[in-house]
Amino acid sequence: MQIIRHTLPELSLDYPLEKLGPKEKILWLDIETTGLSPKNACIYMIGCVYFRDGKYQTVQFMADDVDEEEQVIYEFFNFASFFSVLITYNGNAFDIPFLSYRCAFYDMPYRFDGFTGIDLYKRLRAYQGIFTLPDLKQKTVEELMGISRTDDRSGHELIGIYAEYTVHPEEDLLHLLLQHNHDDITGLLKLTPLLSFSDLFSTAAVRAEKAVRNQYKDYNGVQRSELIIEFSFPLEVPVPVSCGFSDLYLTLGGNRGKLRVAIYTGVLKHFYPDYMDYYYLPEEDRAVHKSVGTFVDKNHRVQAKASTCYTKKRGFFLPQWEEIITPVFYENYRDHTMYFELTESVKNDPARFSRYASHLLKLIVAHSSLKEA
Repeated sequence: MQIIRHTLPELSLDYPLEKLGPKEKILWLDIETTGLSPKNACIYMIGCVYFRDGKYQTVQFMADDVDEEEQVIYEFFNFASFFSVLITYNGNAFDIPFLSYRCAFYDMPYRFDGFTGIDLYKRLRAYQGIFTLPDLKQKTVEELMGISRTDDRSGHELIGIYAEYTVHPEEDLLHLLLQHNHDDITGLLKLTPLLSFSDLFSTAAVRAEKAVRNQYKDYNGVQRSELIIEFSFPLEVPVPVSCGFSDLYLTLGGNRGKLRVAIYTGVLKHFYPDYMDYYYLPEEDRAVHKSVGTFVDKNHRVQAKASTCYTKKRGFFLPQWEEIITPVFYENYRDHTMYFELTESVKNDPARFSRYASHLLKLIVAHSSLKEA
């Protein structure tokens, strides 16, 4: 068995690792195996990245033969006992279950209960549609980030190379095996800033700074209105993204973003909840409270129903899919899309527009996820 250590060149991650835990307690992990099933395959290498003495360093536990798997696992857990945060790429589905099964196979007492686990793949999966990537394989995401590799072999190819190495332990074969794992673990480290997308879309830490109404012509040449919301957020995203649907579009870059949302111009209805307390006036197409409606001729009023208990308003409105800003308006009863009126007081209220911007971000993520599914 071999333990190979390297110190990485100077590297600065544009992500506050203290959000995850003490920097010296974070361990990036990737394993190499002779197959996909732990029942009939084994681990031949465990690679890690960690921060020590002011620099990122790597350690690789390498089995020169499959009979050394147990020793590799022992050395890894002995080393990992110092750390408390474990970062993997699809580790929840592969690395962790594989290691746990092989520990049980050897009746080794090691568990992952003491770690805070962060599966970067799982964190990014909800945003695949935003990145417009064909898949979320680590190499694909590395290309998005502009990360270059020395290794050009697949994990499947490495299985054959390792089998050959156990018979003919030549230096060039060992180099291929170590280089592949080294690129995996250093790539994983460099992908960590992508957690800023998860932070952005899962929190309400968006600050609206400006809301400007804009006129434009659609594809049919029809004059329309939109609102452009400029906002900022605490963390910088490592790559710019642009995405959206229908009348809602998002652009992100650095720690700033823009949301473009179409403005509805016309008449909408505000429905009163207690329709039994209202009369509907058919000739005026509106409802009035019975305290007022009692003075209306009985021939010109009827008991309001839920679908007729409304008042109408003409103006400029923005869509919302949760009750973020009130009062709420609809085009028709039972519609799912609701609106709020775009008044000057609303437009100049940063707190309300910050909540609205967060709402639209979550909507874009949800729509992108459905599109990918």
